[in-house]
Amino acid sequence: MELSSLVRKLGHELAEIRERSLKTILFKLDHNLISYADLVHEKVLFCNLLEWFNFPVVPIKEEVLNFVNSLIKHPPAAQKMIGIGAVEFFSQLRPNVDPNLQAIIDGIVDGLFFLPSGLPSSSMSVCYQTRSQPSVDQPEELFTGYFCQGRSHLLQLEMPSKRTVVKCLKFSTFPWLTLTSTDRHVLSSNESSLRSNNQSLIWSTCELLQDVIMQDFPAEIFLQRPKIVQSLLSLLNLAFGGDGRHRLALQAVSCLQQLCIFLRSRLNFHRDPSFASTEQGTASHNSSISYCQEARGPPRSQNPSPGSSSPRPSVIGRTVQRPRGDGQDWDAASSSGNSTQANANSRISLHSPLDVGHIDLPDTENEDTLELQMKQLSLPQFCVSILENAIPLLRTGSRRVTMEVLDLLVEDMFLIGDAISENVWEDDSLFALELKDKLLLVLGLLGETILYHKTNISAEQPEVMLVHHRMAFISISLFTVRLLQILLPVEKASKVLQKSLLHALFLLSLDASFSLEYPSIHESITAYLEQMNTENYSIYKQASEAAYSIECTCNFMVEVRKKGDRNLSELVELADQALSSLPYHQHFPLLQESIHICSNIWKSAKDNPLLQSESQKVLLHLLSHPLLNIKAEAYHCCLEVVKDCLGIHNIAKPVSSVCHGVHFLLHPKVLYEICTFGLQEDKNEVLCLVAIFIS
Repeated sequence: MELSSLVRKLGHELAEIRERSLKTILFKLDHNLISYADLVHEKVLFCNLLEWFNFPVVPIKEEVLNFVNSLIKHPPAAQKMIGIGAVEFFSQLRPNVDPNLQAIIDGIVDGLFFLPSGLPSSSMSVCYQTRSQPSVDQPEELFTGYFCQGRSHLLQLEMPSKRTVVKCLKFSTFPWLTLTSTDRHVLSSNESSLRSNNQSLIWSTCELLQDVIMQDFPAEIFLQRPKIVQSLLSLLNLAFGGDGRHRLALQAVSCLQQLCIFLRSRLNFHRDPSFASTEQGTASHNSSISYCQEARGPPRSQNPSPGSSSPRPSVIGRTVQRPRGDGQDWDAASSSGNSTQANANSRISLHSPLDVGHIDLPDTENEDTLELQMKQLSLPQFCVSILENAIPLLRTGSRRVTMEVLDLLVEDMFLIGDAISENVWEDDSLFALELKDKLLLVLGLLGETILYHKTNISAEQPEVMLVHHRMAFISISLFTVRLLQILLPVEKASKVLQKSLLHALFLLSLDASFSLEYPSIHESITAYLEQMNTENYSIYKQASEAAYSIECTCNFMVEVRKKGDRNLSELVELADQALSSLPYHQHFPLLQESIHICSNIWKSAKDNPLLQSESQKVLLHLLSHPLLNIKAEAYHCCLEVVKDCLGIHNIAKPVSSVCHGVHFLLHPKVLYEICTFGLQEDKNEVLCLVAIFIS
């Protein structure tokens, strides 16, 4: 969208359009897609910003004023503001806004007059002025031209200090851990081995990682130095290869699964609310705060003293030997203040087994910590990378690969629940946008995988493959729905889900055996389906109602043929529920038995009037059915009942007892239906029945 179009929309009559346009401009400024130098040439911009406060609805006042405050730091913009009467405008606006906004307006007015010495006392105003106002001693350096030496400094001052709030994260990065040269060599050696062309070397390296390296290093090390993780992810592609290479993929899957388990343990350790330390800087912090502090350099708290020769990074709470990757060894044990120094001293004598005979101070100064931290994987990035690389393996056709990959995905799903918030779909930060795109891709892949296994369930395949595809279909569907429950609120489903996943959920909703085995999961599926596609949800509802009605038909036919006393109330209820499926199966014994029950209920005047009324509804439903063959069969059955009651074989019986069998047809509602609508039919059964009543 052109900048001029956005600027013009700032004066639109609809508040939503004005607000959206302003946020778009601010977003472009924050991410350097446009600059303030581009905006100062838009003449309409300045009038629209002032006119903003003259509309009946004035949203986001503070953002508008902050934008004006940043804009007038450019002399051309300030001059244009003064030229259109901005000083007088803001002077009149000031009494009509909240006190916090008055401070911003004071800063704007001062900025329009270029009065750096007359800073308001308000702390907020000081914040804006000191961040952008030139000093008295250097006015020429900052304002002599666009390409002067101080221009870069001015641009830095103009950049908003407000950090983008990332709402999509529950946990991002672990506190940074430094490594000695020996440790770095161990990791580098294993990473190189994983990239080897020798299958035996890769196999033994994966075993070493699981049995030793991941046990020896804290799990977050593999995210902070992610080359090993990246190599393991690349090995997953071998699952589709021959010559036994798929076994290497399974080894990589096992390594990643174990890493997920250890990361959960480390995450629980860092989040332990009962943990405390008397040393400054050793307490566990939230990941985002920790990252900001660690970005300045290696933390002193991670290594107790510069002279420590510990071959592994110090982990909070550790008392003696180096920590294991599962986070269970010595991390949970807390030490008293007196023992902390003793433990720190005891660590000086600990050395790596690979470094026996060569005792030196650890070489940790050769690393660029800030550069390493910029390359590390956050926990959400790690989780999503596993999803991206592991889900395609669910189509290999191997039962073992499918089972082990699903085990990995389940462990990864637990981490996702701890790392990513459901707000990811609303977060506009760059990190969230990238994460959202990848999650959409993952959900699409899951939908395609479910459909793949569903379409391969056919009688043409061997029984072994049928079982495999069915089990894979169910297992992957369960994982998918549980992942959705973690990441996607039902009310946001219509904006997020992919077509392939939508179709997969639709098929799952119609899967009767799946719904019976997993009723709660099926309930979630239908809730998502209702939000995503009303047409598919309507089809599901019709299908489920028809299936339930057929079930009621079967139950009715079983109950009605039982000998002995029968519960007429239950039979009438079953008959009423079974009628909706009659057009599908057209099982006319259901119709005949329903009419006979109506006749029996009306024979005795002692029966419940409510039961008679309910049975009459069933009869009227049949007599007025839209399908002609069903209606004709209903009239034919009624005619047979009348003939049976009034037949010659009943001549010896009392007239009153004979007439009781046709009482159900003598009610005014039934007679009205027969005489009014029945006469319009051409069927002989209808005309004969009407003729009998007339005679």
